[in-house]
Amino acid sequence: MGRELGARRSHRAALCLVLTALAFVTGCSIPVATALDDADSNRVMVALEKSGVAAQKEQDPTSEGHWRVTVARDDAPAAVAVLTREGLPPPNTPGVLDALGKGSIVPSRTAEHAKLIVGTAGDLERSLLAVDGVLSARVHLAVPEKTAFFDEGKQPTPTASVLIRHSGATPPIAVQQVQRLVAGAVPGLDADHVSVVETQSAAASRPPERELSRFGPITVTRSSMLPLRLIVGGAVLMNVLLLGLLVFVWGRGRRTSLALAEAQTEGSQRDAT
Repeated sequence: MGRELGARRSHRAALCLVLTALAFVTGCSIPVATALDDADSNRVMVALEKSGVAAQKEQDPTSEGHWRVTVARDDAPAAVAVLTREGLPPPNTPGVLDALGKGSIVPSRTAEHAKLIVGTAGDLERSLLAVDGVLSARVHLAVPEKTAFFDEGKQPTPTASVLIRHSGATPPIAVQQVQRLVAGAVPGLDADHVSVVETQSAAASRPPERELSRFGPITVTRSSMLPLRLIVGGAVLMNVLLLGLLVFVWGRGRRTSLALAEAQTEGSQRDAT
């Protein structure tokens, strides 16, 4: 029984050692993007993997119902550079419902008008970000409030300006389409009064030494694949050896117990005769 207990303790100690080694390989990570919804976290993952940075998506413990993306500590500078270049995660611009929901106790007509403009611009930015290839979008609306001080025909003309940053050499959405989209969301705004500027994001070449590989559910750089396989293989071999040792000790103890029981039975029979 003592040997069996010792074998069990050795098995547990070895298992703890293996788990510690695996945690050292895969757990030395820091978050580079937090409090993300599912769509934004997927965008961050795709951008990092395209740039050769291994990343993991997991539940954010500090924000219920949201996700965070973590990378190895050594990959943090490269990950931050990629996210900055790609404009990720996108800014959380308020929509119309968000803007109007934050009203004062006694809302004025001017304040409500300003909130409506801010919310409309936020909704337009979200619509532009939904276009595949658009990395960031900013919409500025200049919509003067109609007042009684101006005649109906002399009211100030609404204008708008849009800044879009996209990937690839060709813009994913034409200027005329952006003008129609913005003009259709603002009453009285003519499409010709919408200025659109589209800029291309600087393309980054993928570093060959940071190519990614998958080992089961784990994504690591190719240079880390061999150490990870060695650790996992060593852990499996150690567990097999310890399991065999445990079975051997258990079988030996079982045979010893049977032999002692038989000896006691024979001794009792001799004493009886």
